[in-house]
Amino acid sequence: MPNVTVAEPGKVQGGTDSLEMYLKVFAGETITAFERASVTNGRHILRTISSGKSAQFPVFGRASADYLKPGKSLDDIRKNIPGAEKNILIDGLLTTSQMITDIDEALKHYDVRSEYSRQMGEALALSADGAVLAEAAKMVVANKENITGLGKGEIMQLTTAADITEAFGKELVSSLLNVKAKMSQNYVPASDRYVFMTPVGVNALVASLVAINRDYGAVATITEGNVLRVAGFDIIETPHLTAGGAAKNDGVLQGDGHVFPAAYAAKAVYIAMHRSAVGTVKLKDLALEKARRAEYQADMLVASYAMGHGGLRPEAVFMGATK
Repeated sequence: MPNVTVAEPGKVQGGTDSLEMYLKVFAGETITAFERASVTNGRHILRTISSGKSAQFPVFGRASADYLKPGKSLDDIRKNIPGAEKNILIDGLLTTSQMITDIDEALKHYDVRSEYSRQMGEALALSADGAVLAEAAKMVVANKENITGLGKGEIMQLTTAADITEAFGKELVSSLLNVKAKMSQNYVPASDRYVFMTPVGVNALVASLVAINRDYGAVATITEGNVLRVAGFDIIETPHLTAGGAAKNDGVLQGDGHVFPAAYAAKAVYIAMHRSAVGTVKLKDLALEKARRAEYQADMLVASYAMGHGGLRPEAVFMGATK
């Protein structure tokens, strides 16, 4: 029986796919990157300035008391309250942009502008997160007091391997209890204490069963796999804990940038800090805008902000790290 030639209206001349020219139906969904949320927003000091290159944060020490002997003058026993200052510099203008040509927008049958805008806003927000957490870590590594007697943070060494195990979770609980005591010894307020922790650390807490034990207040659930509070700290899962912010050679106008300490980039499991430990100075808030580029027959989407970040209270920051 002779071969029958069957028409192939879906094949492109010279091609091999007989379905190439058939309609590709839009499914009504676009695949986008998972949403990334800021974790430090509202959990550290934020100040807005209308102009200038930096903001000043005065630092005051503590007063002392002495007994006044009969016949003696207060002038003989008076001691001044020590003072210092912390300056936070504006880094410069951090930007991100995308350009969409008219022809591309005419050809596609789905919207990308809203998704591009959201992704750009998230990129800037996570850069701010990285800078805040890097400044906190840098204070711990520097191991210095603002004023003698106010105290300083500490690196809490974790000896168990950083895995999702009961043993590691229990060590984390013990470590956070130690941090709680050390913060209280530094007179850090009991409220507004936060722990930014890697996903491995958070899930190890759940695996330890301590956090979900009713005798400990049942602050976590095995069903949801989340941990709300441990040892008076709000626990915030932070995948980008050691990502850092912009480096000095990335266009930062002032200062040394906000790079997470390299020696602990692969070791840090958590950063415990009080809200007042790190400050952000905002000169220009996060803004999204569209600009017409007629020479390219395209629209440019731009997101930007002008901020600066810096450590304020070293006595209110501790970092847990493996060996």
